[in-house]
Amino acid sequence: MHNQNEQHRNQLLRRADWRYLLGDPWPRKSTCLSNGLLAQAVQAVSRVYIPAQEASEGECDLVAVTNPDTAALGKAWQALRPGGSFYGEWSFPLLGGSGRIRRRLEAAGFTNVACYWPWPVPDISPSLFWLPLDAPGAVRYFLSSRPRPPRLLARLGNGVLKALWKLGHSAGVLAPVCVTARKEYPEGSKVIAGSLVAQITDISGNWKNEDLADCYDTILWAGGKRVINKVVLYLFPTGKELPQLVVKLPRTPETAPALVHEAQILQALHTSKIEAAQHAPRLLFLQGVDGETALGETAIFGQPLYTMLGQGKIKNLAIQVTDWLISLVEAGPPLPRTVWWNRIAGPALRDFEQNFAPVLDDSVLPRCHTLLNRLGDLPPAFEHRDCSPWNLLVTLSGELAVLDWESAEQDGLPVLDLVYFLAYLAFFMDGAMETGRYIESYHRSSTTTTVTGQLQAVCQQRYIESIGLDPMALHPLRLLAWLIHTRSELRHMSEDSGGGVLQVADLRRSLFYNLVLEELAHEQTPAQASNQ
Repeated sequence: MHNQNEQHRNQLLRRADWRYLLGDPWPRKSTCLSNGLLAQAVQAVSRVYIPAQEASEGECDLVAVTNPDTAALGKAWQALRPGGSFYGEWSFPLLGGSGRIRRRLEAAGFTNVACYWPWPVPDISPSLFWLPLDAPGAVRYFLSSRPRPPRLLARLGNGVLKALWKLGHSAGVLAPVCVTARKEYPEGSKVIAGSLVAQITDISGNWKNEDLADCYDTILWAGGKRVINKVVLYLFPTGKELPQLVVKLPRTPETAPALVHEAQILQALHTSKIEAAQHAPRLLFLQGVDGETALGETAIFGQPLYTMLGQGKIKNLAIQVTDWLISLVEAGPPLPRTVWWNRIAGPALRDFEQNFAPVLDDSVLPRCHTLLNRLGDLPPAFEHRDCSPWNLLVTLSGELAVLDWESAEQDGLPVLDLVYFLAYLAFFMDGAMETGRYIESYHRSSTTTTVTGQLQAVCQQRYIESIGLDPMALHPLRLLAWLIHTRSELRHMSEDSGGGVLQVADLRRSLFYNLVLEELAHEQTPAQASNQ
């Protein structure tokens, strides 16, 4: 039952992701003039939910409705307090499309009307993005910058999406149409009510115009499958085709600390002035808006590295990433073993023992200790902790850019990010991301008789020579990388199962647990390691 409840919560929160286009993602008092999933979603995100028949005049901060007629629009306007937000969905708009909807809303007294096309259709599947119908330039950029999926069906789906937008927008028949608006304050009022983005941009100081809602176009992106996945707003100066900044928002309050951590990491990274910092976004602001954490970063443009693996550039790209990781290793005295062990390796081993106790045989932990005990003092490194081909971009100029720093560790260790990157690079190259044959791919990349193995050997050798690392440290650091990553993987598996206790079968299918076993199965003697 808990599993079902958590899945239902995820469904409802995602059904209401449009609320991030409003003034408050968690409105105080709300009502919905329609039934079904939309009404449940409004109730899930509201502090107080008022049944439609009980809503008093001027009481609500949010009113939502589907396919409203003139009477319903009038009822919605009356139920809203001054400055309150309206959200409406038109499944099949009549001739005139969004333009006709806008005129109807303005005739009913609403202001700040903004029309969006969500995809997929909200009542069929959680929408991944909301595209502004009055900003064709921003939408062209968004659709053209979407990565080329590796699977044929996904590529066809992307083509269909772009065709639907082009034909539907030119004909004015895109459906559904989702609309946000607000009830204006009385004339002469000094209070300015804007969208959440207007409040955010006001705080960030990027614009000074009183009516900030007219200064930019907004695309809302809500990727991922879990409640913990963040919502991202791309802000385009009106009429421009490139976003000026990106705003990240937590879908639930408990995920806000991850954004706070990312802000701290970006600030520390750029303050350090190390070469690697130029490849990361710059922190613009971290602010609270009506209790909501908002993280603003500079926008970075490029194609995900995993979409470029078939272009004959993979070796150069892998070396480029390796060189970037080398630049994250700090010069100066190494970290004493006791320091990094007590802070990083020791806790990782204890968590591994506790989390995987039901499936561990008596030899696993002693062998982990034996292998890790080969490590001595190590150079400090700034770890990304999610250095994967989907978080690495290649810009138009061929430069590397690195996104999503919420898992990063400022006082980390070398090699760990390289291990993670090379493993996932091999998974993409071998097709394991589709087949699920991760361990086979990982095993193939450990031998120099394969393409992935040769690439891994080149990158590893370049890395250890550049930072002066003993080759004997590679194998135990690979083990440590997977021990550390079992934590986040189990947390995600628990969330996917509704927060319940994971079963033995769940633990055994953990990718990083199996990678730990793979490292132990190919344990090398010090002499073998030094001959790598």
